Amino acid sequence: MRKITIGFILCSFALQSFAVQPSLEGFNYASVTAPVGSEWQSPENLALNKEQPRAYFFSFQDVESARKVLPENSSYWQSLNGNWKFNWAPDPDSRPKDFYRTDYNATTWDNIQVPCSWNIVGIQKDGTLKYGVPIYVNQPVIFQHSVKVDDWRGGVMRTPPANWTTFKHRNEVGSFLRDFEIPQNWDGREVFISFDGVDSFFYLWINGQYVGFSKNSRNTANFNITKYLRKGKNIIAAEVYRSSDGSFLEAQDMFRLPGIFRTVALYSTPKLQVRDLNVIPDLDNTYTNGSLAISADIRNLGNKKAKGYKLVYSLYANKLYSDDNTLVSEATATATIPVVEASQQADAQKVVMQVQNPNKWSAEFPYRYTLVAELKDVKNKTVETVSTIVGFREVEIKDTPASEDEFGLAGRYYYVNGKTVKLKGVNRHESNPGVGHAITREMMEKEIMLMKRANINHVRNSHYPDDPYWYYLCNKYGIYLEDEANIESHEYYYGKASLSHPIEWKNAHVARVMEMVHANINNPSIVIWSLGNEAGPGQNFVAAYDALKVADKSRPVQYERNNDIVDMGSNQYPSISWVRGAVKEIGRASCRE
Repeated sequence: MRKITIGFILCSFALQSFAVQPSLEGFNYASVTAPVGSEWQSPENLALNKEQPRAYFFSFQDVESARKVLPENSSYWQSLNGNWKFNWAPDPDSRPKDFYRTDYNATTWDNIQVPCSWNIVGIQKDGTLKYGVPIYVNQPVIFQHSVKVDDWRGGVMRTPPANWTTFKHRNEVGSFLRDFEIPQNWDGREVFISFDGVDSFFYLWINGQYVGFSKNSRNTANFNITKYLRKGKNIIAAEVYRSSDGSFLEAQDMFRLPGIFRTVALYSTPKLQVRDLNVIPDLDNTYTNGSLAISADIRNLGNKKAKGYKLVYSLYANKLYSDDNTLVSEATATATIPVVEASQQADAQKVVMQVQNPNKWSAEFPYRYTLVAELKDVKNKTVETVSTIVGFREVEIKDTPASEDEFGLAGRYYYVNGKTVKLKGVNRHESNPGVGHAITREMMEKEIMLMKRANINHVRNSHYPDDPYWYYLCNKYGIYLEDEANIESHEYYYGKASLSHPIEWKNAHVARVMEMVHANINNPSIVIWSLGNEAGPGQNFVAAYDALKVADKSRPVQYERNNDIVDMGSNQYPSISWVRGAVKEIGRASCRE
């Protein structure tokens, strides 16, 4: 890794290139009055009018609020969790097709708490099921399919055997409604809605106007809804499908539970906004001094060009295990911003901030820092303030001679901050018998405390990115994370039928990896990326790996089904005999030494 030796460097090439994050293929943008109706069975068509992915951060009213990082500390964020009107249908033909109309009467509908897994909510005290059946399967999908090339072209509505649950409930559809009002201090700002998790596909309307759709159940879907809003009461309508083409890539070994199972919220930004903010840490050759490579995309949603703006960065050191922080006096940097034309975006100049002997982040001592970025105009007036948690840590895989190994064995070893690390880990699903996949913050907090007491220092987010609050906790309390893309097509196994081969599925593989990476790149707790789980060895994963490495070269990547294309080998589900053989081989190597 290249080391920086001055306070900060301005990378002026950004001024000429105006380079911004490449748009993901399959994300489409258009003014459309109504869905076609086939979007949920169209593998190359990933989203309509969904924002390109970005890091998880928010706009705050001032620096003091931004230092607290979590969105509930922002006056420009509003939760939509709570009571929604809900209708359950066993199949698409039975759904209320015009429920999104503003004159639709849903007073007889049930009330349901969002977030939720509706199958679980529907379990009655007498054991009857009001909202469909919770289905557990390991390798297959829950709809009719067979292991053969191009089987996926048959879609998700084929007739399964009569003893399958989905014979009767072919593809459940949940229709959700609620109203909201926009705070007065949001006037003149852009307003977005975010869905942190919807399984597996949904259409969205605001005030009866069609906004778009999203698939990929475990990455945040953001939509700009500014032009659909009105004064006073506004109405959201979301139509959620249990099964979609996205379900072919979501065959994880778990209960398959549909619903809006994570937070729904509104947030607002100024017309000229920090669209994305990425921070990559590094340490010098002695692992003493640190640096932060900072890049930002600036977007102009106004009708006039923006000229003379800059980004001013400041750094705050958090107390161990605390959100309290203090200013690091000499850790500052300023990045100039090129002219940003109306309806366009551009890169701010890249800066590298040097920090002398910072506290390092590790699972044992998870020291965090809070980076605050202020977008200022030509008169030095702050237009927007955003923030993100960062940590100074460096991950490496190095060839290590026997003389430097505590057991006297040479090999390629995994290092964090210049020290070999033994990962004592577990796989973690977001699942609870009481709430299904709608895990609460309190549950996550209890879970991480239990892990720390049990001396667990590593978690594989299996087999998908987790709720944003989980990363906050792992950053704060010290867990080494392997963040895994929401890809598992185990139903087709690993031969010619695998979805890792067809070109029609390339967009989905790349997008699911990149949505994960862009959202979570700033988290110091993430020390390994995973391309997915049990989904075949094909070229679609090569494309996903190549795209990931353009965005982040600071972490190793693993993918068990094709160890040849990634940075570190793995055998995630070894047999007892395999483990015995590996131990014997280590013993033989030790004797040879």
